[in-house]
Amino acid sequence: MDTDVVPLCCCEYFDNNNERNHILACCCSCVDFDEGVESLITGHGFPEHNKSRLMATIQDRLRIPWRGGAKQVSFDAILPVFILPLMFLLASISLWWTIFSFTAVLVILASVFRFFIKTIPQTKFFIVWTTMSIIILYIIFEFVVIPLLEILFEENVLVSVLFATFLLCFYLMKQRNNALGKIGENEAESGFVGTGTRCYICQVVVPDKDHHCVWFNCCVGRHNQCLFILALIFAIASLVYSSNLTLTSVCHPFIFYKTILLPDDCSDVYEQFELGLSFVSALYSLGLAIVLFILLLHQILLVSLGLTSKEWINLSFCAKCFLGLCSKRPHNLGFFRNWGRIMCWKRCNTYFR
Repeated sequence: MDTDVVPLCCCEYFDNNNERNHILACCCSCVDFDEGVESLITGHGFPEHNKSRLMATIQDRLRIPWRGGAKQVSFDAILPVFILPLMFLLASISLWWTIFSFTAVLVILASVFRFFIKTIPQTKFFIVWTTMSIIILYIIFEFVVIPLLEILFEENVLVSVLFATFLLCFYLMKQRNNALGKIGENEAESGFVGTGTRCYICQVVVPDKDHHCVWFNCCVGRHNQCLFILALIFAIASLVYSSNLTLTSVCHPFIFYKTILLPDDCSDVYEQFELGLSFVSALYSLGLAIVLFILLLHQILLVSLGLTSKEWINLSFCAKCFLGLCSKRPHNLGFFRNWGRIMCWKRCNTYFR
């Protein structure tokens, strides 16, 4: 009987070869896995082409039962959904579990970054990690920290405003990046493509591309670099402020200056699960804030000098010591014009009226 006529059951699907398959056979007949293991055992390593095809096979076979046929689930995208909550739960047990969990997460992120960027360039792992971090931190703050009744209503409102402003900048940045396909097509006729770089991940031409941010899943260039910097500023502000409010709620605070409180003694935070969870979320927020602050300083430096991230990487060590001031900078227009260029991009604004 023709398989096109027979409807799929909830556990069946058509694979990459357009053949009818069943989710129970997900671990069967994987040629790339067999070849890779054989090559690994014989001392030749796991071939890169087998890695790519193996990941494609895993993504194709990882499905959940659904009415009308099994639905595909992105393997890389679901990992943060399990890793992050597990990290917060384990880290809330004790100080040593906190150190172990944070260290394990750093190792996982480094390994995943190196593996996924090579095998799945368009992976959703990092944007899902960012989204899950935002959701978990905000939920902990609103439903665990706020009920401790140590935070004023005005302070909670300020955290929410900073958080919402960051999300707005993030949304507008993504919108501008998504519109690059249209912009690139229109400006290709006028020869503008010569000043842009095609991103092999986004598959669009990016004017004065700085870098592709995997954590935001979009390219950063002249079209949205100002929004990217604003997003970093508001993210840092919301993370630092919320973490300070959390730490002064679960730890013994002291008055630093007039009404400014800072945490002092946090030795008993692990005695209750809620306090431990709040403490861990504050540490995670501070860690993120430090990383984002370094990235913000780097972006400010590059924009001021008229350099892109790729040009900065290609500079010699001596040139970096002099901040690239003695090097060739083809995109440099001067300090004020460099900043004016990213804040007033007319080609982008014509599509966002």
